[in-house]
Amino acid sequence: MNIGFEVLSDRPIRVLISIGRYLPGTRDGGPVRSVANMISYLSPHITFYLVTRDRDVGDRDSYSGVKPDNWHTVGPAQVLYCSSVSFGILRRAYREARPDIIYLNGCWDAFSRMMLILHKLGIFGGTSMIIAPRGGFSSGAMKIKPRKKWLYMRWARLFGLYSNLFWHASTPRESHDLMEASPARNIDARSIHIAYTMSDATPSNEPHISKEAGSVKLVFIARICEMKNLHFLLNILRSIRGNVQLNLFGALADSDTVYWDNCREIIAQLPANIHIDYRGEVDHSLVPHVLHDHHFFVLPTQGENFCHAAVEALVNGTPVVISDETPWLNLAETYAGFDIALADRRKWADTLQMCVDMDQTEYTDYLLGALKYGLRFSKDEAVHQHLAMLSSAVSSVRIT
Repeated sequence: MNIGFEVLSDRPIRVLISIGRYLPGTRDGGPVRSVANMISYLSPHITFYLVTRDRDVGDRDSYSGVKPDNWHTVGPAQVLYCSSVSFGILRRAYREARPDIIYLNGCWDAFSRMMLILHKLGIFGGTSMIIAPRGGFSSGAMKIKPRKKWLYMRWARLFGLYSNLFWHASTPRESHDLMEASPARNIDARSIHIAYTMSDATPSNEPHISKEAGSVKLVFIARICEMKNLHFLLNILRSIRGNVQLNLFGALADSDTVYWDNCREIIAQLPANIHIDYRGEVDHSLVPHVLHDHHFFVLPTQGENFCHAAVEALVNGTPVVISDETPWLNLAETYAGFDIALADRRKWADTLQMCVDMDQTEYTDYLLGALKYGLRFSKDEAVHQHLAMLSSAVSSVRIT
């Protein structure tokens, strides 16, 4: 593919990525996969350095084989695993990586906040900075801890924390969310680059389980937390007739135990025809098998900038029932599944009831529709968009 990518003098562009958690961690879900895929696909053209925590969500100990506060080779990247987040370790990462671009993941993580402060203080000189909100400014995300976020945003605007940045939006919708949230006093649309997330989803050749009218097997693959909205799904299931098996796969962090306890209370009150089973975390390599062992993937998320799990379901020909807070809309038109507004609880109940009542003939239409929809997730255009974004950030004068 002809990318027309610029380099600086005789060397590749160097990018320092800050991310809350990275491989071998998996519990932060989509952001970890998004960054890992970006590094994998762009490493022939870019030299990557990362600074991140030395442990996964909820863990007290460092990853096995990791020496904290030291650089390690992870795939094609160099990773500095931090025992704690501090201005000192971030300045050290910048000094030793000598990046042309600093790339921040998320807008609320401690890494991003500290990096933005250092940027504002001029510690990074004229180094270009890109921030990827990762869905952090979606309407659903802004409803979680709204007062805390409002106070931080007000402070950030006052001190110009988000000024002189480039923005990475994964979809046009995320670009719109960013403009609506307006974290900086003025955001020029020219500073926002849209580059679609690169998926590593691979299809399985296994057949899907057969479908009988009157019963359905649903799968929820996501972190057990408020943002993924499991309690919403459990409450909807109260009114569903027929035999429903819902299997839950996902990380459960200590910070989410109160939320999980609330979900368990709802589960205990569900009628006898609704069966819920929490299966814990699932290895990524086994996800295609899990998907083919269920009829529908279900996720009433409050906001996703990409939604890797839904994409993986579609690539594997598993129809989805998701909220309209992801980029994947109008799914019913192509029989790939259903995207439903969270405010329309009646439609959620009617759709899930339809999934229960569906026979094999009708279900086959949705299997084929999901598989056809999944064919659109090609990485080539996303690679081109990412390279264009990084090249622009290096060569352009930063926009205030």
